[in-house]
Amino acid sequence: MSDSESTETGDYRTSHIDRGDNYDRHLAREPFDAYMCDMERVHLQHIVPQLFPDGTARYLDFACGTARITEIVAPFAQEAIGVDVSPSMLAAARQRCPGVRFVEADLTRAAADLGTFDLATAFRFFGNAEPALRQQALQVLAGLVRPGGYLILNNHRNPRALYALFHRLTGGRPEMDLTHAGLQRLLAQHGFQVVNSVPIGAWLYRSRMLGQVRTIDGGSLRREAIFGHRLLAPVAPDTILVARRRA
Repeated sequence: MSDSESTETGDYRTSHIDRGDNYDRHLAREPFDAYMCDMERVHLQHIVPQLFPDGTARYLDFACGTARITEIVAPFAQEAIGVDVSPSMLAAARQRCPGVRFVEADLTRAAADLGTFDLATAFRFFGNAEPALRQQALQVLAGLVRPGGYLILNNHRNPRALYALFHRLTGGRPEMDLTHAGLQRLLAQHGFQVVNSVPIGAWLYRSRMLGQVRTIDGGSLRREAIFGHRLLAPVAPDTILVARRRA
């Protein structure tokens, strides 16, 4: 999997400012990214109603980008808000989800009057962000998610995934640094307790296999069911984590 979302400046905030026009096409071109997006949709459509059988009052999509995740979760919420720093990403988001309020803001640098939320999501952010930005973002989210509320996020390109371990054993260089255990520790530091972990692609043990999957089918769904136990999250290339804000 490529390291295409990293930035030479080391500041993930600026890496997507002008990418709104081509971001979704980029994900669709990368086989595992396309597969991961499909599986995240499948899992979120199951996870969110489990947490909120009657729907949730207020939902925030942090670093919402083009509203890929917003589109999935917003139908379960009475009110949905997406926040991002990129005007081009938000332009695409508004076209995709015209009924959602989108706010251009960097919440790690300046507060916005958004209130608190029962549910927040943050996808494709923490794995890419530099360590200081991860801390800042979680501090913000800890103040926005009400006690007892939930944060659903993912950690993609796990450096301890099986494919990444084999990659390094054959001379490859590590691309990312945020492990599953490391993200759990970060969440705990900011008052979140992980209550569920849903691995994606734990059965993909070779780097080249990531280039051979694209869309989900019966076979991949069966493999995901077999390798979908939360104990395999530490070695999966992507994991969805459900974290509850402590009272």
